[in-house]
Amino acid sequence: MMPPMSQGTAVPSPARLLAVIELQNAIAGSSMGAEDVMRIAAERAGALTGAMGVVIALVEGEDLVCRTVHGTPKATLGARIALASHVAATTCIVERKAMRVDDVATDARADVETRARGVASIADVPLMYGEHAVGILEIVAAKPQAFTDEDVETLRLLATIISIALHRAHSFPRPRYDSTHDAQTGLENRRAFDERVAAELTRNKRYGQTFSLALLNLAGFTTAVDLFGQATGDQILRDIATVLKAHTRVIDTCFRLGGDEFAIVMPGTPLDGAKIVAERCRAHIVDAKLAESAITASFGVVEAEGEVLAELIERANAALLADKAASR
Repeated sequence: MMPPMSQGTAVPSPARLLAVIELQNAIAGSSMGAEDVMRIAAERAGALTGAMGVVIALVEGEDLVCRTVHGTPKATLGARIALASHVAATTCIVERKAMRVDDVATDARADVETRARGVASIADVPLMYGEHAVGILEIVAAKPQAFTDEDVETLRLLATIISIALHRAHSFPRPRYDSTHDAQTGLENRRAFDERVAAELTRNKRYGQTFSLALLNLAGFTTAVDLFGQATGDQILRDIATVLKAHTRVIDTCFRLGGDEFAIVMPGTPLDGAKIVAERCRAHIVDAKLAESAITASFGVVEAEGEVLAELIERANAALLADKAASR
């Protein structure tokens, strides 16, 4: 078993430092919220360390709640993991130190679920809020001894960026999270969708800034719930959210409108580009083989044309119905 990592054991390469600095500057010059910062930091962590999966999880009571996932991690967006069952993460949070598990198969700090999902290496760093650790940034790999001291130090730098965003969100809070977000998937909800599309339509009308909208319906969802139970249905919704977030840009926003209905708002994206995004998401939903491959998706994709919200939604719904008919 490897002991906890000591602080400052390695210095990231100049290329990695430059990548982190570029990220920090991009965030500083934008109006990104904490969720967008976590998402782009997770993407950068995966690219820099070669991890197969990245998770950013925040402490909520006795659980860790996965707020951002990237790649093929050992958890899905919105999933709750009991702290008591994740020894490495708990130790990381309690001791406020980075933790690295080089071989999940032989290290007692790895939980049973991690081993069952094909993860062989883990590295965790704490997300600090003042003197308190409020979550973790975790990377995972399918082979033992996949991560180095340099990887851990790189994660520390990215964790600092995330922590600043979390501090800013706490100091200058937005409206209550549950008033704008879907508790099941972590995606923004119908209320947030209406506000966002209305704002994009205003920009489109005043400044000519284009955007596209994709509405998404699942086929086979009700049948899957009937056959496999509500817990499976809930997991399918979380898996869909994970797919949508993973295969859209940071500036795009994904929504759960209710039931098995989702939406993607894509600023600055013309119709052809939006259709490519929709097809990519459709393919990844099929690849996920949800409910024994019973779940497929239909998309209605439209580009804004200066109309009001109701007219845009009507066109998107018509495109969705046409896509459903074509799929039959």
